[in-house]
Amino acid sequence: MTILFALTAILLFAFMIQQATGVFSFKELSGVTQEQAKPELSFDNLRGGRYQTEAENYLQQHYGFREPLTRLYNQSLWTVFRYSKVVEDQRIAITDDNWIFETPTIEEYYQSRSYHIANDASEVANKFEEEAQRLRQIQAILEPYGTHVFVALLPGKEQVCAEHMPKNTQFFEEKKITAFDFYSKRLKELGVNHINFGEWFIQQKGHTDYPLFPQTGAHWSILAAMHSTDSLIRYMEHLSDSNMINITIGAPFKRTMRPDADVENLMNLIWPLRKAPNYLAEANTDHDTTAWRPRLLTIGDSFYWNIAHFTPVDDIFTKAPYWYYFSSVYFDGPESKVIEKDLLKEVLMSDFVMLSYSTVGLYQMSNTFSSRILHEIYYDEDETGPVDFDSIPNKRSKKFLRYIELKQHNALE
Repeated sequence: MTILFALTAILLFAFMIQQATGVFSFKELSGVTQEQAKPELSFDNLRGGRYQTEAENYLQQHYGFREPLTRLYNQSLWTVFRYSKVVEDQRIAITDDNWIFETPTIEEYYQSRSYHIANDASEVANKFEEEAQRLRQIQAILEPYGTHVFVALLPGKEQVCAEHMPKNTQFFEEKKITAFDFYSKRLKELGVNHINFGEWFIQQKGHTDYPLFPQTGAHWSILAAMHSTDSLIRYMEHLSDSNMINITIGAPFKRTMRPDADVENLMNLIWPLRKAPNYLAEANTDHDTTAWRPRLLTIGDSFYWNIAHFTPVDDIFTKAPYWYYFSSVYFDGPESKVIEKDLLKEVLMSDFVMLSYSTVGLYQMSNTFSSRILHEIYYDEDETGPVDFDSIPNKRSKKFLRYIELKQHNALE
């Protein structure tokens, strides 16, 4: 009895000491949680019951040994019952052979993603058409001044790994319209600059010595992103009739990086799932001292991270800010927000503006960038007017004209 009491006391004190000091460090749990602030003890909070509720919420996030205990609990449920909370919440689906797909990707495969926009297919198509027309206008206006706007149509896991898709579709209804199919056809018809990686990935399937998509990740593989970067550079050379620094990609070797299992990581298990190997390679530049180093502004979804983190972007471009979903700004000084930027100036200072979206992200193509930049081109801050910009094709804001004059004298900065 004495030994049992002593062990119980030691365990209790161990949890308290770990919570208070964090003497042992553990790998953080994956996923997004709302951080609970430490509650303030006061008579009013205690009397009203607010302190007790806030203290309970705080302790759920900060008790000692939370990380290993959570993983142990999740692992036991997965091993014994093949159960995971993220699957139960319909955030992901896992097939019998351990292929993981996020719910939006499954919706895209079964052509029901557009229901998040509207129930009527023609209404969805009209929305896509408006965006395509805005991109056509932006390209026509900015290209004469040296800013090349183009769209990178990135593949989805459902396109390349269709044979592994979950077969359970009871909560999906076919819509028979996808953003990728619409933009692939319409941008070409309108002459909007774009590069279609979806077609290339399907052609390359089974002909590469590395996976195009990792088995338990959401995004394209790191090596696929590297080779796509090479194609992007060559496309930009074609658009601008220039010679840019190119990249060289070394021999692939087995290595699983965090993005390769980003969806699996949400399960917070102790042991990784059984899966096919992932690969990595070294990406360098060809050190062409005569090559042009332009400025690239990227607006897009999370697929761009594998380019930003695993290719020598800083050696290829003089500056390459990334406007994540046209909201947060990365690789341009301290992290900031797009709303804090002078949108028109940033665009005109860029040699290339790339709208980079995967099959799922294309439903929110440009994330309002197109309408906002057109409004700044046509109207000054104190002006209002029709959103149908075709009705005022020759109008330009004073701000736009001023910036163009500065750019022509190499004084826009």
